[in-house]
Amino acid sequence: MCRALLFVIAAAAMAQPAGLSGRYTLQQFREVGSELLLKPDGNFEFMLAYGAADYWAKGTWRVQEQAVILNSTPRAETPPFRLVRSSAQATAAIRVRMQAPNGRAVPNIDVTLLTASGKLKARTDTDGVALFAKEAPARSVAFSVRVYHLDTEPIALNAEHTDFTFEINAQAIAELRFTDERFSINGETLTTYYWGPDQEMRYVKGR
Repeated sequence: MCRALLFVIAAAAMAQPAGLSGRYTLQQFREVGSELLLKPDGNFEFMLAYGAADYWAKGTWRVQEQAVILNSTPRAETPPFRLVRSSAQATAAIRVRMQAPNGRAVPNIDVTLLTASGKLKARTDTDGVALFAKEAPARSVAFSVRVYHLDTEPIALNAEHTDFTFEINAQAIAELRFTDERFSINGETLTTYYWGPDQEMRYVKGR
């Protein structure tokens, strides 16, 4: 076997030590449940539940300087909310509707409408609709999802229209993006400080 091939095999073994792959569970972290799955092929899956919010991440892992390094899979950036259609309607209100990709109504989304006379606020109901008094033309709209602590930038609207339908991208809202995220190795425990230097998160490998 040539030296170059031996070097490649040795480097691969160093990158992913035998026995390091497996499922790790977060221990003794208040109000948070989380798991990290390190696959033998160098891919990982991550999930974290905090209150009513569920987060996820996928990508690749490697070992560097006694730590597992996570990097999310590169992808095209997609906005959490996308304007699907808008039109002018002869109604007494401005209507903003939120729907899932399958067309189903999405309730409990906070909507801030910027008009020529100021800001108006409402929340989508069980039909996914937020209604606003048509006091002045709409200029832009912004959305908030409280459970994920998400506040979007304003999205420009056609001032001549009064009916707007948006589609929510739930995966984009719930996805965590890891860039060289470090999990220190200590035996069968991985430790990270993803939420800050005073927030130690210990993941213990399952048996």
